[in-house]
Amino acid sequence: MQLLEGKTLSNSILNSLPPRIAAVTARLGRSPALAVINYFENSPSAVYVKMKIAACEKLGIKVKLLKPEEKEGYAGFKRLLAALGSDAGCDAIMIERPLPDGFEIPETWDCLPASKDVDGMSSLNLGRLLIAKKYSEIETGGFFTPCTALAVTRLLKHYAIDPRGKNVALAGRSAVVGKPLALMLTMIDATVTLCHTKTPDLPGVFKRSDIVISAAGKPRWIKKEMLSKGAVIIDVGTNFDENGKMCGDTDFEDIKGSVAAATPVPGGVGPVTLACLLEAVVKAAEFAPKTGKEGIILT
Repeated sequence: MQLLEGKTLSNSILNSLPPRIAAVTARLGRSPALAVINYFENSPSAVYVKMKIAACEKLGIKVKLLKPEEKEGYAGFKRLLAALGSDAGCDAIMIERPLPDGFEIPETWDCLPASKDVDGMSSLNLGRLLIAKKYSEIETGGFFTPCTALAVTRLLKHYAIDPRGKNVALAGRSAVVGKPLALMLTMIDATVTLCHTKTPDLPGVFKRSDIVISAAGKPRWIKKEMLSKGAVIIDVGTNFDENGKMCGDTDFEDIKGSVAAATPVPGGVGPVTLACLLEAVVKAAEFAPKTGKEGIILT
């Protein structure tokens, strides 16, 4: 089985950024700047928040972690987004999930200026993805796509796994991974079955698929008997088992001898997602107008 580790590709993406960061810094008179909003310090995403901050600092990207008070309510959250949106010294905004109850609604993502929405969740960015006809528009267009979905396509390309003409089963229909990834794969001529909890005979769908991608968030639920021999498995799941160990949606040890290739968790899609995010921050700064102002919120 080929191990589809993501660290090599991640390093390649990150190593391409310093010259771009230097050019942005020279033009703007400041470093690219990212604001990360995280309500819950002990959430599952907390591990990745620390990694994002460390990676930004290593590259010379200015980053500030903002921890709003939940008691300020949704109105306070919107005020923060409005302030960051109008802050000339803030290039990019990343909202970590989970959010407090009632906060994760379409209005939230549209409070983000599309030019700072580096995870591609606003209606404008998702709409641009929807109407794009070719994958090259994602690579060259002036809009952003969800980083995890983008990371999957970059990983496939890195390992010369061509989805063109292949049957792809994609488990999970969220706007973060499933839906945008289905659009991206369709652009490169894959035949995608977008699966979910109401899909009948899910193992049968998997068995008939050349590539299986899971973003269901169910620890180790995919077993070898559900997959065809020679399948490629891309595991987007980030879960913690009963012992607190990070694991994916796939029972990695169980499938090892029966598939052609698979991503590990951790160390597969995750590092590439992080690299895609930092690349998007630099891209946002490249599009930012020169104002000579430092960030108000980010100082």
